Amino acid sequence: MEKGKSVTASFSALSTRAKAVLLAAAILLVVLAAALCISSSMRTNIQRDYTAVRNRTGEALYSNLSMLAQTFDMTAVPGADVQSAILPQMKEYFIASKTLNGLLAQAYGPKYAVLSDGDIDSLTGAFAAYDAALRNGSPTDLALSDLQLWMDRIRELLSSRFSQGSLKAAR
Repeated sequence: MEKGKSVTASFSALSTRAKAVLLAAAILLVVLAAALCISSSMRTNIQRDYTAVRNRTGEALYSNLSMLAQTFDMTAVPGADVQSAILPQMKEYFIASKTLNGLLAQAYGPKYAVLSDGDIDSLTGAFAAYDAALRNGSPTDLALSDLQLWMDRIRELLSSRFSQGSLKAAR
C-alpha cells in the first residue's frame, strides 16, 4: 500500500512535461502492442489463405493429370477414335496441367512444380511423335508406347507428390 502511495506521490511530483512524456510512452506501448496483435492475426489469415489456394491449385493439377492418364487408357478400347477424340482431349488436359504446374512453380517456388521442364518437353515430344506418325501414315505403335511410358510416369508423380488431397513439396 505504501509503495502505491509512493508511486502516486512520485508521479504527482513530476512536471507537466514529464507526465506528458510518460503518458505518451504508455500510449505508444499500447498502440504498438495492438498493432503487433493485429499484424500477427493478419499474417496468420494470409498464411491460411495462401495454403488454401496452393491446395486448391494442387487439386486442380492432380485432377487434370489424372484425367490425362485416364483418357489415355481409352486408347486400349477397341474401335476408339484416338486421332479425333482421345488425343485432342489428352492435349487439353496436358495444356491445363502445364498451366497449373507453371502457376504453382511461380507462386510457391519450384519445389511445388509436379512436372519438371524435362517432363513437359518429353511429353510434348511424345504428342508430336504421335501426330507425326499419323500425318505420315506410319504405324503409331511406337508413339503409343512412348505415351504409355509417360502416363506411367504421371501416375507415379501423382502417387508420390499428392497425399490426402494435398500437394506435397518436392525434396
